[in-house]
Amino acid sequence: MERFKMVLRTLVVRAARALGSPVVDQRTGRVLGRALIVSFRGKVHLIGLEAAVRPVFLPQERLTYWKQEMGFTTHPAPDFPHEPRP
Repeated sequence: MERFKMVLRTLVVRAARALGSPVVDQRTGRVLGRALIVSFRGKVHLIGLEAAVRPVFLPQERLTYWKQEMGFTTHPAPDFPHEPRP
């Protein structure tokens, strides 16, 4: 039964990567991969994407609160130096 679940999961992920939309990093413009984007119960699920992303709201020409466009970006590198404690 466990093997069946893993095979089914692999097939679903491969199908999501083949049929999904391209996900673009809004900060850099780089294509991160392909994924199926599904919203369910107030959450956004990216099925098939390998990169770790965070959602961001995209700038709009006209300010509306009821309809926002979302994009995705990767986590930026830390901006603090790595200093060992004395």
